[in-house]
Amino acid sequence: MSQYERGRAFEYRVRDALGADGYEVLRSAGSKTKVDLAAFKPGQLLLVQCKRTSGTIPPAERTDLLRIAGYVGALPIVAHRSRPRGPIAYRLLTGPGPKQWDHWTPDVEEVEL
Repeated sequence: MSQYERGRAFEYRVRDALGADGYEVLRSAGSKTKVDLAAFKPGQLLLVQCKRTSGTIPPAERTDLLRIAGYVGALPIVAHRSRPRGPIAYRLLTGPGPKQWDHWTPDVEEVEL
């Protein structure tokens, strides 16, 4: 399996996990963009970058994801695996630095508007 296929499979896994938590999810196919998935449910919009490994993203990608999320009031999320073949872990980016993030989990309850 190629790197692209492994990355796509992980994006599908994240898409399905968020869908199971009540999100509607759109995938940017063949993604060379700053956002792999856009997930939404009432009162919440996520812009998600998927990384199969450590969850770190290059500084320019991080800055772009934060900027774009700020434009639309979305949560900038990095989805990754905490260990090979492990469960999906999520990081909410809180700033441009490599250690500026908080652990995040999908909200399983819908937000009342």
